[in-house]
Amino acid sequence: MPNLDTELNQIKELRNKLSKHQPLSPDQRQRLAQNVRIDHVWSSNAIEGSPLSRAETATILNSGITAADAANTATVEAIDLNEAYVYMMALAQGDRPVVITHALMRDLNRLLTRHTTIPQSAAGVYRSIDVWPNGSEDRPYTAPFEIRPQLDALLQWADSAQQTASPIIFAADLHQRFVAIHPFIDGNGRTSRLLMNLVLVNAGYPVINILPDTANRNAYIAALETARGGDPEPFERLIAAYVKRVLVYANNAVVANGNNKSADQ
Repeated sequence: MPNLDTELNQIKELRNKLSKHQPLSPDQRQRLAQNVRIDHVWSSNAIEGSPLSRAETATILNSGITAADAANTATVEAIDLNEAYVYMMALAQGDRPVVITHALMRDLNRLLTRHTTIPQSAAGVYRSIDVWPNGSEDRPYTAPFEIRPQLDALLQWADSAQQTASPIIFAADLHQRFVAIHPFIDGNGRTSRLLMNLVLVNAGYPVINILPDTANRNAYIAALETARGGDPEPFERLIAAYVKRVLVYANNAVVANGNNKSADQ
């Protein structure tokens, strides 16, 4: 297995290579961004059990329907996560490094759960009850009275790690550390994936979306559990592999696009 630092250097080279290619047209960039957004909403909700297909998610998001008019929970979840994703991307594409704060985490969670959390007033609010992974009642997440102090420690760590660690490692560790605390009553996984992508995009990397099929979902959950047990490297490797896969695809796509333009001239 390649050294993780070697993998990160290869990924950085792929990112630099991509920046040197002929850029996509505004229309191509818009269509690509739309597809990535739909992929994120579909995959992130599917990991949590949403029955919607990718095509159904696209139809919902392109229809202009609002959460108030939606007929079922899965549709509302798609609409709300789409709004949270748009908010995340707006923050990520700023000129300065994004600072992770309590307000940021709570805003993301509030946006993506505000029409489905029961009661709705709990959206974006740190939980006051115990919760645990399915089937692991003996391993509860952080106790309610410890949530605020542990998040304070997370933010202190993030302030330092953002300046010293690889953005990919920082993004992966922010994700797994946040999930291990599980500060909200609902939407912790979706919030953590938004936070991870916020860091990646802000650092010049692409959005990554965890594949929700059974094998990839199980690998993702297993790596998170291993990280929760004290070994973050399998999860860091998993996230690095996703970033590399997207960059390889993007480089191939822009090369093909350039070749097509040359052929047309």
